[in-house]
Amino acid sequence: MTNLSKVLCATFALTLPSMSSAGEIALTFETNGVTISGEFAGFQDDAYILITTAGPLHVPANLATCEGDDCLVVFTAENN
Repeated sequence: MTNLSKVLCATFALTLPSMSSAGEIALTFETNGVTISGEFAGFQDDAYILITTAGPLHVPANLATCEGDDCLVVFTAENN
């Protein structure tokens, strides 16, 4: 393998997301103030996917406020 190939392979491997790069987030339900925390696993169909001690949990984004480095920022007319 040439040096360029080694560098490209190493660069590609370092840019792939890993489980160790997933961050802890906390979701607080706005209606009752209950907070659930866990590892951010993704965002799909307008819902946060959170890995908790009880297993994966899908929380609709419109029901909870997210705190943590991996929270998504939603741009609206109010926060532009």
